[in-house]
Amino acid sequence: MITRKQKEVLDFLSEYREKNGYAPTLNEICDKFKLSSVSTAHYYINNLKNEGYLIKEENRPRAIYPVHQDEFIKIPIVGIISNSNISKLNNNSEGFVSINRKEYEMGSKYYALKVIGNSEEKYGIMDGDIIIIREEENVGTNGSNQLVIQFNSQGRAIINKIAKSGSIPNADNSVQLSFPFESDEFKIKGVIIKVIRDLNYRNQDMTLAYKKRVFLESIQSRNPNSKNKYKRVALSPIRYAGGKSLAVGYVIELLPDNIRRVVSPFFGGGSIEIAIAQKLGLEVIGYEIFDILVNFWNYQINDKKELYERLKELKPNKQTFEKIRLILRDVWYKKIELDPLTLATYFVYNFNLSYGPGFMGWASNIYLNEKRYKKMIEHIRDFDPGNLKVECADFREVIPRYPNDFLYCDPPYYIGKDSKMFKGIYPMRNIPVHHVGFPHQELRDLLMKHKGGFILSYNDCPTIREYYKECQQFFPKWQYTMGQGETRIGLNRKIKNTNHIKQSHEIIIYCPPKF
Repeated sequence: MITRKQKEVLDFLSEYREKNGYAPTLNEICDKFKLSSVSTAHYYINNLKNEGYLIKEENRPRAIYPVHQDEFIKIPIVGIISNSNISKLNNNSEGFVSINRKEYEMGSKYYALKVIGNSEEKYGIMDGDIIIIREEENVGTNGSNQLVIQFNSQGRAIINKIAKSGSIPNADNSVQLSFPFESDEFKIKGVIIKVIRDLNYRNQDMTLAYKKRVFLESIQSRNPNSKNKYKRVALSPIRYAGGKSLAVGYVIELLPDNIRRVVSPFFGGGSIEIAIAQKLGLEVIGYEIFDILVNFWNYQINDKKELYERLKELKPNKQTFEKIRLILRDVWYKKIELDPLTLATYFVYNFNLSYGPGFMGWASNIYLNEKRYKKMIEHIRDFDPGNLKVECADFREVIPRYPNDFLYCDPPYYIGKDSKMFKGIYPMRNIPVHHVGFPHQELRDLLMKHKGGFILSYNDCPTIREYYKECQQFFPKWQYTMGQGETRIGLNRKIKNTNHIKQSHEIIIYCPPKF
């Protein structure tokens, strides 16, 4: 079995030998495919030899002979498996791998998947590997030590190893189930017969463009009734009013393919920024003017274990919530001081368990729940920041500091006369009210002078459109399950048979780098 790149090398060898009567040198192979070293070319030759595609006589220059291609069968690469999610590829865009007829079992069906990420590292399957799967459901006990792939009805997949006893772990790897494997959740759909590794993968496939494509494929909405192009991507450990979990796909789609770093002057809940750091591997530097929020992020990124342990000591009930709310109020009005860890603990407790949510907000019966609370703090414990850091600074300091870096900006919404934002709730939902009197024109002036390019998420209204009329403007449609985006949400609360789903009023503005 060979990768697409190995197939290209094999075709070049065959054509070169047919034309010249002898094989190319390793240096000529390097020149043809712009390989960084002769060792890489040697790697491809050895792989092709080991797989039976080439005959190579040792200690003889140019003594390389391709094996007749009729001896091989093409296997389509039909999708990508990333963090247990299967994404189908359109038009088989990843091509094929080839399998020797000796390895082919007549009457069986085969397909291949490309692995993104290191979630299957425990089985020796690495990021960038291609797995060849023979469709099979009844593996049985004779399949001991075989790797199998299991799917559920939602298209999620897990790779498991059959134990010597003929048993296999279930989806959470906590209990043993006997064969034949029977589960309403996950069912065996194939046996992994081989894993192939492409040395050139990290040099070519792990470009930003490739990572973007893989990620966007994984979050595309599969619901034909949904108005959202992409699924919600909820990676942030905090519930943030005005968060952009539904906008992640739209923003990442617009990111230029040649950037190395993203700077965010309005970090907030960090939905977009965390996705960029985690899923694309880019360095992200976030800034936020709210020092209490920054203090939380510093613990979340650098000392999440301590934060988790402190949160475990608290209980999700109204008495504890009210006690903490009053303490935070005294902190805000500078009546008392808390040590940074206690402040971070109280902040996220109040923030995630409140209605809205919001700093010093009121308790929500929905989130004052033991199971929800346990899940919330486990999210904090398991949070992966990627290459992310958050600091405290005003956007007027930040933007001039990074003249050549790409910016993602999610400033406070514009609430002027032509805005559809409901002024009775926004911006008073969150205290401190950093939104009041926000200098929208000053932000516009700084961004229009910025050379590094930017993406800006705003509420759609004539003023904002006019401010950025020289930029590309996009009007994505998604649905919120809260009242934000409507001018009269109070009426919805009075009408008992409504579900509070509202149409957003969003605009995404894009300005490419000016280099």
